[in-house]
Amino acid sequence: MTVKKGGPGTGSYLLLINLEETKKVNVGALGCYKFEPGLYFYVGSGMNNLDKRVERHISDDKKKHWHIDYFLEEAEVVAVVKFRTEEDMECELNGLVSEICEETPVEGFGSSDCSCKSHFHRFR
Repeated sequence: MTVKKGGPGTGSYLLLINLEETKKVNVGALGCYKFEPGLYFYVGSGMNNLDKRVERHISDDKKKHWHIDYFLEEAEVVAVVKFRTEEDMECELNGLVSEICEETPVEGFGSSDCSCKSHFHRFR
């Protein structure tokens, strides 16, 4: 992956999320899923305003819009990595993350606007 330094408001991000116990979560249009405890990775982009997108994800005060919003009601973001780039590297970053993770718990999660299987992965 080639990373070019972008403006202060553009780029992609990686959320590391901890789920402490088994939970059933309705993830919007994807339906209800059972999630096992563990560490999850979510890959996204904020090409218009990266910082605000990440701040929104870690906020408790938000209207549910994306799949990840539903999951984050039950889990906790424990780390954020931001990649400030001129180009949207979300899918390329997602490909790297999916290679190191052990499972993709929900197909289509976070990837309704691309050809990726999912942008949400579990690392036991």
